[in-house]
Amino acid sequence: MANGPLIPGLREFDGPRKRLPRAVWWVGGAMVVALAVILLVGLFAGTGPARSLGLVTEPLQLLSYRPTTTDDVIQVGVGVPAEGLCRSDEVEVRAFARGNRVEVEAERTRSRNAVCRATGIAQDRVWVDVTLDAPLGDRQVIRGSDRGPLPRESAGVA
Repeated sequence: MANGPLIPGLREFDGPRKRLPRAVWWVGGAMVVALAVILLVGLFAGTGPARSLGLVTEPLQLLSYRPTTTDDVIQVGVGVPAEGLCRSDEVEVRAFARGNRVEVEAERTRSRNAVCRATGIAQDRVWVDVTLDAPLGDRQVIRGSDRGPLPRESAGVA
């Protein structure tokens, strides 16, 4: 029995062609379109599973810190940018323990295409609570950007 085509040179009569059903192509196409929509919504609206694609993060200036009534929580004063803060802005302050120092960094996260009127904050700073891994004690608080010491204010609010 020959292993080649029935008629040499003509492969069309060898057997039925194996193709994917049309439904598989439709489902695959729908999945590609859905993925593109999810990515675009995440990019332009800053929502959904691709939210981070549509966000912009900017560093903020750290001004001072003050202790609270809880030993492992401090409040860090973050400078308000000249354009102000929007209601949807997220201000985040992170603290890292580095031996006998606590290093803090602050940043603002907002939607890439957010257009809002800044809230009328009359203050020059916003106080943000930061939870430390261990009580502050005698450790020094420093800025992460330039490793400069952060001044301490006396009055604390819990």
